[in-house]
Amino acid sequence: MSATKKTAANKPKKLVVKEPTIIPATAVLRKKPRYKSFKLQKRVKHHGADLPTWWKITGKAFRLLQQNKRALLSFFIFFGLLYLIFINGFSSPVDVDGIRDTFEGVLDKQTTTLAVNVSVLALLVQSTVLASGEIQGMYQFLMIIVSVLALIWLYRQQQAGNKVTMKDAYYRGMYPLIPFLLLLFVIALQTIPAAIGNNLFRSVIDSGLAINMVEQAAWLLLFLLFSLFTLYLVSSTIIALFVVTLPGMTPKKALKQAKKMVQYRRFSVMRKIFGLFFLVVLVFVGVVFPVIFISPLLAQILFYTLLIMVLPFTVAYLFVLYRELL
Repeated sequence: MSATKKTAANKPKKLVVKEPTIIPATAVLRKKPRYKSFKLQKRVKHHGADLPTWWKITGKAFRLLQQNKRALLSFFIFFGLLYLIFINGFSSPVDVDGIRDTFEGVLDKQTTTLAVNVSVLALLVQSTVLASGEIQGMYQFLMIIVSVLALIWLYRQQQAGNKVTMKDAYYRGMYPLIPFLLLLFVIALQTIPAAIGNNLFRSVIDSGLAINMVEQAAWLLLFLLFSLFTLYLVSSTIIALFVVTLPGMTPKKALKQAKKMVQYRRFSVMRKIFGLFFLVVLVFVGVVFPVIFISPLLAQILFYTLLIMVLPFTVAYLFVLYRELL
């Protein structure tokens, strides 16, 4: 049996992600239109097919998880135990008392409804990304980075038709660690506008400078504009995180390649990334938040379970999006 037939036999029956389009070296390429600064012109459409909706990408992400269920089962056990021992310990990752105290402010009529909603959402989101100390925070950062690299390698190899395990992913998926960290530093710089907008909004709300709904809506709009600018910057850098995991790729080349991939489709990519964020927050708020007032212990268990499951799903979602851009 030839090598081509062996490769075809090892491939999964139905690929979840889109296969990259290979353009022959002899192909004649048309000159692409470009935007000109300070000049009104028609919207330049991408020459390829439209990206699927975020809901379809979500479905593909779940199918990708299903095809890797055995490897992911070992990931849940391994990651969950390490996260429990080294980061959260046996304390509650959800600030139940803080959320209840926030709602008590409504009864005192000293806290507006908008401030309550923002505070509750911030408490839940903050619990997903922050650890309880500096050492725990370092462990959390390292665990997430290593796990993301392992999951990217796992999904790529599995969709290429190779039978791999989570053990192989952790061993063989760590080679682009330094370029990956450099791109994360770029993302951290790109989130500065959103951080500035968030600090301004929270400071105005907490100090009582914006009293009525019109003033609060104006400051909220300013925060959303800052966040939108950050999302615009991050939309291509997130794709570069997947590009830089390719062999022989440097961060600079990955950023350039990702910029070309999202060209004329950046706002579509932004909608897909926002859809992922909305889905994750909706699941956390919709599942954990109501249970807090029923059983705090059950809320902690659900929160911890979702926290472990959200990482493979997020990587799968972004991996599908990345492959759709090829």
